[in-house]
Formats: sequence, C-alpha cells, structure tokens
Amino acid sequence: MEESEKLRQKLIGMDVLLAADRDARTQEWFEGKVPSDDPDGNDRAKGTKDLVERGLLEKDDDYPGPRHPHPYRLTTRGANFLDGVRRQIGRGKGIHWERINDIEFPSL
Repeated sequence: MEESEKLRQKLIGMDVLLAADRDARTQEWFEGKVPSDDPDGNDRAKGTKDLVERGLLEKDDDYPGPRHPHPYRLTTRGANFLDGVRRQIGRGKGIHWERINDIEFPSL
C-alpha cells in the first residue's frame, strides 16, 4: 500500500474516532450514506467498519434515543487509544494533524 493511502486511512480513522468521541454525527455519516457530493463517504464507511473490527468503536443499538445520542461510540480500547494519541500528538483539545504518521492503529 502506498504511503499516501496509509496516510489517508489514518486521517479518516482519526476523523471517525473523534466524531464518535465528541461530534454529533448521524449514522448515515459514519456509514457513508450521505449525499453523493461527499467524496469521503465511501472511505469513511470503510474506516468505520475497520475501527469496529479493531475493537476501537462499537455501534450503539439503542440509537437514536435520549440516552444514546450517537450511533457509534468508543469502546474502552478506543477511548484508551484516543487518549494515547492525544498525549502523543495532541495540541490543546485537538490533534496536531501534521504528526498523524507518528501514530499506529492497533492491529486486529
């Protein structure tokens, strides 16, 4: 796999993890079922599936509901991983995106 493709997968993976952690996104956004003018939809769907398979993310079967406002949530492993990333390449409350290659997603 090319370096540019690896970088793109990391960026999309981090985008999905951060969305599950703090953003109000729809199930359609995570699963790539958004308008066709979203060029990242298919990649985001693959990224979401990959993160679920790696045990970093889980689908919330009680979505939508007042107690479960997010369709996907971080697992304990995912929260620990994201905390580690923030310690490693964090910038305030965000991520130092120029250092994304410094992180390694856990294997399956």
